[in-house]
Amino acid sequence: MDYFWIKDPKTAAQKCRSFASWENNLLTLADKACSNTFVFTDHYEMERCTKDVIFTKIDWDHIPFKDPEWCYAFNRHTFLLNLAKAYALTEDERYRLEWIRLFNDFYDNSHLNEKTKSLSWRSLECGIRIENHLRSIEIFDRTHPLEEDILDKERDLISKHIAFLIETHTDYHRLSNWGILQDHGLFLAGCYLKNKEVQDIALCRLEDEFRLQTMADGSHWEQSPMYQAEVLHCGLDTLLVAARLDKKVPESLKENIHNMAKGLARMTRPDGKCYLFGDSDEIDVTDLILLSAILFGDEELCWHAKGKKDCEFFWDFEEDQAIPEMRAPAEKSYLMPDSGNIFLSLDENTQLRFHAGFYGSGHGHIDQLHFDLYKNGTVLLTDTGRYTYVDNSMRRALKSSHGHNTVILDDKDFSNLEDSWGISNFAEPMVGKAVISGDYKYIEAMHYGYIGLSAAVERKIITLENKAIIIADEIRASGSHTAKALFHLDENAALFSDGDKALISHACASLCIFFLDDGETIKERYPLSKHYNEISEGDLLIRKIQTDKNGIILTVILLEEGNVEKLPVKKALTGLTLKDTDASGIRIEESGDIYDIAIIHTEHPEGGFLLRCGNAEAYARVFVSKNGGNTHIIKY
Repeated sequence: MDYFWIKDPKTAAQKCRSFASWENNLLTLADKACSNTFVFTDHYEMERCTKDVIFTKIDWDHIPFKDPEWCYAFNRHTFLLNLAKAYALTEDERYRLEWIRLFNDFYDNSHLNEKTKSLSWRSLECGIRIENHLRSIEIFDRTHPLEEDILDKERDLISKHIAFLIETHTDYHRLSNWGILQDHGLFLAGCYLKNKEVQDIALCRLEDEFRLQTMADGSHWEQSPMYQAEVLHCGLDTLLVAARLDKKVPESLKENIHNMAKGLARMTRPDGKCYLFGDSDEIDVTDLILLSAILFGDEELCWHAKGKKDCEFFWDFEEDQAIPEMRAPAEKSYLMPDSGNIFLSLDENTQLRFHAGFYGSGHGHIDQLHFDLYKNGTVLLTDTGRYTYVDNSMRRALKSSHGHNTVILDDKDFSNLEDSWGISNFAEPMVGKAVISGDYKYIEAMHYGYIGLSAAVERKIITLENKAIIIADEIRASGSHTAKALFHLDENAALFSDGDKALISHACASLCIFFLDDGETIKERYPLSKHYNEISEGDLLIRKIQTDKNGIILTVILLEEGNVEKLPVKKALTGLTLKDTDASGIRIEESGDIYDIAIIHTEHPEGGFLLRCGNAEAYARVFVSKNGGNTHIIKY
């Protein structure tokens, strides 16, 4: 077998021992597989499951828990790769023999037919398991090669996969992550059998799929960073193996993979993990970012990866593999206009993620105007995750607008879930001005999801250096409505609420929230899922107001202790004070600094045009003065 990934799996396994709990996790999974017991908790497991499923006789099309995702995960054969790695680590012949037993069981008892096409031989699983088989064979090839009769069966099995994957390709696959995951497997299969025609078919498809699926801003169109990571892995691994085999790859394919790598790097939290955005789990993707940095010689990607090698590195590279120097990007906040994702960095350890974009595939959620807030190693205000793909009340609660930090009118979703995947009445977004550089950052966006209620919601977010975040939610309507701003807390964060003030406390970070509107504060509990098949719950803070035509929910979040008070916004010429629905004035005192800020909600010509709020004055929609100094205009 040609050299695809690593020359010395024994050394790779020993290097991985230095990573906390890696050895224990690997051997636990391998030992379970030896006894026909299966769970799925690997790093990039798309549908994790921690409950043991035990077979006396294996049924490759078994569906436990009424969730076919278990069957799909089972048939990706990650347990075979774990057995091979366990053998490289321990040289225990039991792991090699059990690999052979399970491989033979699948080869002898699972066959492609009309029934299995939707289960054990679903095309997506066929593409994924090719990599797990070939990585396993490479490990054995360099430690204790498999017998020739086993390799003959493997070649026969791979040939059947090739025929099926070539046949199973439609326009659906061109725009789905399925296509890339399948055709990556097809490319590896062609390389293994030294079939140039198959390699070329796979590369041609991958070039087309990455072109269609990669947005210009580097995001994957399906609006899920976890699936973007899965797709990116396939692209990067294709480039890695092609380079090892001196196989030419289309330049446009390289460019789109590089762009997607940069997009994923910008979309991750400062700790390298995915936000619970769309159908995503909380997983660390820095290994993919580092792999991207190496393949493209990209110093900024290396900065995003913190130059950190993890155990995944050693299964692709030798220890002496050169890593690019780290170079910090000039701007650490990112506007991704094609997908509607905005990431505002207040400092190295504080980031706000905002979304107002298209829904994407069925992996997208009803999350217009949602924001997450990360501080000092944790997400304090969070999306609620996905939990399951089974169409049930939990799936709908987490995927609906109620599962996000957004604004709800009359307790109605602004888009309707039809089932686990489909929606109707899509809330078309519109992003206005976005300022992502400087001391004062600003986002404004709205959507049309409440047109049926003759109402619209616009959210404005202002950040003041690394001190404070102001959120002005403007409701414009022809009648009266109940409006709620939702703030979902991480399960490990505690909420202490006292009227118009709330404290969010976590072991490593805290926030103080002030409400400056004429509303009431409600505290509830809401489900939260950080991984598939794992459910917990966190506090839900709700700010509720009654609107009469127009209404404002005004929120100030202090990142440290400080004081907040309302200020009047007046016309400098006449002293006329504007109504709260026309303008909001705020004074914030934090860490010895005083900020006076005005947010003008509606043009009001009466009484003059020059506006004054404390020490700030301007003719503008959003402006601020710090410590009595010159007024800074954020938006005219």
